[in-house]
Amino acid sequence: MGLANQSVTPGRSGLLDAVNILLENIGEQPVNTLENQQITDARIAERTLLEFHKEGQIKGWSWNTERDYPFSKDSSGEVKIPTNVLKLSLDPYLYAGRYQHRGTRLYDTEYRTYILETTIDDILCDVIFGMSWDECPEAFNRWITIRSARVFAQRVLGDSASFRYTQEDEKAAQVVLERMEQEQEQANLLTGGRNHLPFPTYAPASGLSTRRITTGIRL
Repeated sequence: MGLANQSVTPGRSGLLDAVNILLENIGEQPVNTLENQQITDARIAERTLLEFHKEGQIKGWSWNTERDYPFSKDSSGEVKIPTNVLKLSLDPYLYAGRYQHRGTRLYDTEYRTYILETTIDDILCDVIFGMSWDECPEAFNRWITIRSARVFAQRVLGDSASFRYTQEDEKAAQVVLERMEQEQEQANLLTGGRNHLPFPTYAPASGLSTRRITTGIRL
């Protein structure tokens, strides 16, 4: 927590802005910094935001997902996975489930070892990366802020309290995010997305999810 999580990008809503929205939602005064914060509610608000910020990214979006990302072996023959990797999947047709992501390394289930064969060079994986607040799109951060504000208020004040942000506000923010995602992916059944074949990118369920969000039905 602290300065590393605060926004320095003009024109965008930083983590400090989001924390103050959560505080305002429960009737508390805003804070001027997140560094060495002594106010308990401000610390809880920041933790709540970061909790849902990571959770929201695990689904995988066009801006935090890379396909066929190469991981190379180190001098010991192991493949080390960066700590900002939230999810990693390998092509089942290429590797037949042989390699698994365990902790911060790849594990060879066939030989029961973390040291890969000398004939193996790069391992290609589809990766979902965890991004910092400033690296994520504004629409995503807005959705997370509203979602976190509702949960934070419930945790601090209880279910019976009245909140500034409602479930409908959260759904509306998610619709904006989903629409931005569809525009950014630009995928279709015939041509796929940029640099990808059709089937990995064409996801009709994404369009259906947006429709169902507006009607209050979740997938």
